[in-house]
Amino acid sequence: MPNDNKLINVSLLVNIFVSIVFAALVGTGVWYLFKVLTPQTISVSGSSTSLVKNQIASYSLTIEVSDADKAKAVQALTDRAKSVIQMIKDFGIPEADVETTSLNVYQRQDSVYRSGVTTYELGDWYASYTINTKLRDLSKSDDLTALLATVEKASMWGPNLTIDDQTIDEEALLNAAIEDARSKATAIATGVGKKLGRVVMINEGSAQYMYGGVKYDMGMGAGGGGGIPVEPGSTSAYKNVTVMFELR
Repeated sequence: MPNDNKLINVSLLVNIFVSIVFAALVGTGVWYLFKVLTPQTISVSGSSTSLVKNQIASYSLTIEVSDADKAKAVQALTDRAKSVIQMIKDFGIPEADVETTSLNVYQRQDSVYRSGVTTYELGDWYASYTINTKLRDLSKSDDLTALLATVEKASMWGPNLTIDDQTIDEEALLNAAIEDARSKATAIATGVGKKLGRVVMINEGSAQYMYGGVKYDMGMGAGGGGGIPVEPGSTSAYKNVTVMFELR
């Protein structure tokens, strides 16, 4: 009977030892597979810039009239607006680039001070009309600016110079941004004694633009004055990416 107990104890110890060895082997295998299947990575941002000559000039023109009679104010505004729109179209601007952005009719309240008390009385009627237009041939920007500046009793904002988004070579910007990220990642990998491997993932950021150009303002009642110079300038187009590389 004692011999049987010794055999049981030895067998139990062997089983425990085998289980420990098996668990260690399994753990080592899992760790090895994890290292193999989950390589080290690094994420780096990259960017690129392209300077593009401006191609579009945008203008905003606001016409305002007033009259004690509301109907007369509205009619006067209607006539002036039609005349200005026709003038812009006759210059050669297509309908697709002429847009009405606001129309406002209101009666002004005038403050009146009597016997130490300030009251408000209804005054004249005012009617305003704002139209935006785009010029896609900047060789004519001097002429259009001078023409719009001749419109009496109107406020003009522009030209605001921008690029045509459709002309941006986003593929070239994207490739340059990825190469910028690769250059940074290579430097980091070398610094930690590693080599750069394959690209694991790329997150592309939206294109951004830094507009240049001028903004010219003609105040209410300003008259003409041709020969206003407009320099096209340029706009910087940016592209940003985040690239994940494998380290070896």
